[in-house]
Amino acid sequence: MCSDARTGQPAVLVVGGAVAGLAAADALADHAAVTLYEREPYDEKRVNCGEAINDTSLIPLELTPENGFVNDIDGFQLEIYQGTDRPPGSNPLGTCSLECQPGYICDRNVVERQWARRLEARGVEVRDGHPLSIPEYCDRLAEYDYVVDATGQPSLTLRAFDLEQQYSGDMVALNADVEGEFAAYETRPRIFFEGYVGYAWSFPKSSSRANIGIGWAGKRRPDDYFAAFEAACQRAQIPVPGREETNIDTIPKGPSLAPEYLAFPDEGLFLVGDAAGIANRYQGEGICQAIRSSYLLAELILDGREAAYPARLHASMRPEYRLAHLMRGVWIEHRDPTLLAALVRALDGLTIEEITSNPRVVYRRLLRHPKLTTQLLAHRGMLRRFLDAYTGSWEYTRRVG
Repeated sequence: MCSDARTGQPAVLVVGGAVAGLAAADALADHAAVTLYEREPYDEKRVNCGEAINDTSLIPLELTPENGFVNDIDGFQLEIYQGTDRPPGSNPLGTCSLECQPGYICDRNVVERQWARRLEARGVEVRDGHPLSIPEYCDRLAEYDYVVDATGQPSLTLRAFDLEQQYSGDMVALNADVEGEFAAYETRPRIFFEGYVGYAWSFPKSSSRANIGIGWAGKRRPDDYFAAFEAACQRAQIPVPGREETNIDTIPKGPSLAPEYLAFPDEGLFLVGDAAGIANRYQGEGICQAIRSSYLLAELILDGREAAYPARLHASMRPEYRLAHLMRGVWIEHRDPTLLAALVRALDGLTIEEITSNPRVVYRRLLRHPKLTTQLLAHRGMLRRFLDAYTGSWEYTRRVG
């Protein structure tokens, strides 16, 4: 054991200071001597993607603009289009309103900075602006009882162990903040599905400012990502950002890492958030998933059951993986935008949590539409996906030997 000499508490190293690392540090701060490393200074940090937080109850900050919570939304509006060759401003094939009462559109860099300051006030040693090289990281592993890797995909741990090839898939997303006229959709941000596996979005932060973006989750991806982003903005009639203002990031296609690579209990080493490869495999959502993974790990560490973390995390994510795998199938297997439009109309009024994480609610809603359900299942590829979803047959690589 490497307990802190001053307090006698376990010594914990958290590497990565975005939401997953902040959540891990927060959950362990009262029970351990925690040191948090973040490669960028919080006062200068530029968040690459993801400023819609669907469940702000997970974050221990007051929901104020000063803390980065700038737009209290009612939910989201999904819009389904025939494809990317549509004229600007054309009407969707179908729409769906999804409720999200705990949701906010955020200035996520502010949220993370304020959360880090809160941790410092609680005694966490926050070392921002301090990237760790692989040799530095390896040298520190023996200095701590527990190490939480929240560095994203590919994680610092798997790069250090020459295991990064175990990640099996990712999604690519571009986003930017723009100024424009967003009052009409300020309380119900828009998500655009346009015939590819992925979507574009417009998430207002106020009536005159929004985070906009686009992401691809399937194999078909553009040769020029920014040109595709620009075209999507023009179709949606929202401002086009400059290239220098646009962030690009890769996101794990959850589950993109087999459970046995989520933890190395003998070394007290655990992966959370994107490092653990758990973002939603259909729509790329990862903020709340990342925070929940860190809280789960902290709970198990405090109970002395940390070895159960990989199985518990995978079990907690399984309903979400199943639904996302099946939703992707509507595009990949059927390639029929009108069918997806009918599907989202059938799901109108559900919550974001229900359509991402509660298959029973979704299935019950679909049973009200037997013709649609029959159409969805009348395809060999969809039946195979249903079987795969319920036998845990995912794309990640399993350890051999």
